[in-house]
Amino acid sequence: MKTLLKNPTVVIGLILLVLVCVLFNPIIFGGKTFGSPDSLMPKSVGMALNKLAEETDELPQWQPWVFSGMPSAEAFTHISKLYFPDYLFTVFFVPGMIIQLLHLLFAGIGGFLLLRHFKCSKWAAGLGATAFMITPYMVTMVVFGHGSQMMTAAYIPWILWLTVRLWQKPTFWNVGWLALLLGFQLQRAHAQIAYYTWMLIGAYSLLVLINGFRFVEERPNLGKGFGFFIFACL
Repeated sequence: MKTLLKNPTVVIGLILLVLVCVLFNPIIFGGKTFGSPDSLMPKSVGMALNKLAEETDELPQWQPWVFSGMPSAEAFTHISKLYFPDYLFTVFFVPGMIIQLLHLLFAGIGGFLLLRHFKCSKWAAGLGATAFMITPYMVTMVVFGHGSQMMTAAYIPWILWLTVRLWQKPTFWNVGWLALLLGFQLQRAHAQIAYYTWMLIGAYSLLVLINGFRFVEERPNLGKGFGFFIFACL
């Protein structure tokens, strides 16, 4: 236990966890929910579709409440069933709102690891991670019923961190983790945020390639790094 408490990532993770518990205390411990229309409407729609699924033993293929009717898959209905980590949460009976808050914590820890990789001090990285985790954009996505958007955005610092690591040290370990998280982010199914993430890591990779051609000392791992990066994206 003492060894864990000496790990800066564990300490910052605990601080971020306490912060989430304080900020969302009525939701976590009070059994309350957000009253915004985009939070309540999916719940009512979900109740109707789940009731029909129980009666027919199959998921409804048509969603009549979105744009005067859409196929369920294209309307992003039951989207969590396409997200592999959700099966782990289901095993432990984790409620949907708690899953969102865990992703918020996940975003903060990712921000800390990214900033530490860029040689920021522990406290500076912790402050940056906190700022990213509780930035109004992230919090309002939870409050106003856009949880998939926030959960997709939670992968951004992790994916950027692993992309930087992959270019600096092209190993199967790094390419495997990058590919896994890229896949999870796409499964979380907010195409706009995933698109921005790929633009970010694409721009970084382009910068690395340009510097690699300009500076001889950075060329040895250039081809291997590029190949591994493309492999992870595929």
